[in-house]
Amino acid sequence: MADNKPIATLALNPAIDLSYLVSELVPFRKTKAKHARYDAGGNAINVSRALKKLHKEAHTCCILGGESGAMLKHLLALEGIIPESISVDGETRINSTIQQRRPPTEFKISGIAPSNISSAEITTITRRFLKLAGDGYGVLTGSVPPGIAPDMYAKLSAKLREQGAKVVLDTKDDMLISALDSKPFLIKPNVYELEITSGKALPNVEAIAEQARQLQRGGVANVCVSMGADGAVFVNDDDSYYAPAPKIRVMCSVGAGDAMVGGLLAGLVDGLPAEEILLQGLACGSGAVTQPGTKLFDPEQLEALKEGLEVTKLGI
Repeated sequence: MADNKPIATLALNPAIDLSYLVSELVPFRKTKAKHARYDAGGNAINVSRALKKLHKEAHTCCILGGESGAMLKHLLALEGIIPESISVDGETRINSTIQQRRPPTEFKISGIAPSNISSAEITTITRRFLKLAGDGYGVLTGSVPPGIAPDMYAKLSAKLREQGAKVVLDTKDDMLISALDSKPFLIKPNVYELEITSGKALPNVEAIAEQARQLQRGGVANVCVSMGADGAVFVNDDDSYYAPAPKIRVMCSVGAGDAMVGGLLAGLVDGLPAEEILLQGLACGSGAVTQPGTKLFDPEQLEALKEGLEVTKLGI
């Protein structure tokens, strides 16, 4: 049975994603783009966009600055998303991705976020986020602006749990480790991020599933580990599951992990079986990779992407 409780995402460090497709980058020579696009970006923003494509509305709470912030707000409106935002001094960052055809290579540049966001401004947007999440779902994902302590997500996770909300967490390093004590509802590390939590290499599916099971036993209700082209592992209280990724033509990897989080969360909210949750997450993430820039997936392609994929119960 579907859960109709509210969903809120928090984007403390949103961005405009600018992407170029070029034939070849040559040092000290001007390169003409064959294709360019602008997308609303930043991890939590992308999760909201993915949920929207899956017919799930999320309150998108974000910090916007200057002309680039106004443009990001406009780009979201084009997708039917009206964010809960506050305005700050400075400019919302602009991230750039350059995709080279010969040889196939992807270059990524992370822009510069406003550096003077005050504690009062952070308090305003986080209070709004907590209120909108209510006793539903609070999504904490991605990076934070300069000057914000790495335990920010841990503190917000604890507050979400205190008010009866379920925490969806997708971050890395100290921000991930410090927030695990709040027993998130869902986390989606990649293999490297999972290795950081364990302090050891995880060379195969079984080792990945065993470490994910350790986190699940520690209180994380659902753990999904993305493995890129090798697929993903999903662990819940019932069992552990593995599915390969669909064979696809890669266009751009930006936003794929966020799309996967959106697919997983939508499946959990809808009460789908674990196998279907995993396949939906994989299809959303893989579908995003087939699109230019940070367009994310086309909902109409999801069934085709899931076709032929088999989920294996690992019994771990």
